[in-house]
Amino acid sequence: MKTGLSFALGAILLATASLSAARPANLAGTTWLLQVNNETELLTIATQGGPGAPGAANCRSITGEVRNVAEVRGWYCPSTGRVFFVHSNLDSDRAVRVFTGNVSDDEPGQVLHMAGTVSIVNAVFGDLGEYNFSATRQ
Repeated sequence: MKTGLSFALGAILLATASLSAARPANLAGTTWLLQVNNETELLTIATQGGPGAPGAANCRSITGEVRNVAEVRGWYCPSTGRVFFVHSNLDSDRAVRVFTGNVSDDEPGQVLHMAGTVSIVNAVFGDLGEYNFSATRQ
């Protein structure tokens, strides 16, 4: 009987915690310490589009910069935390890295995190292929 009660209480607590957890609604104006292949650099997400724009039923367009120089463009889905952005070469505007990942839940008093995979498509940024990345909001 105690086991059933403990299980029920645990399930209630887990459900309550799940209800309070949510992804951030907007990433505009955020700066992240990005780690890729044991190197760190700053990622700034400057803007995020709003609902109602073409293609924005679930996800919102984002723009920003890596290293305060090179442009990134992509999208962020507030309901799921999914994020996708392309780092482009400053001079040619060609993709050099493609990031796909997720943003952590926005918990009071906790730092936001982002993690996923990065595909390197220009050898200037390392060996071609897919690698992991992580980021912490500053």
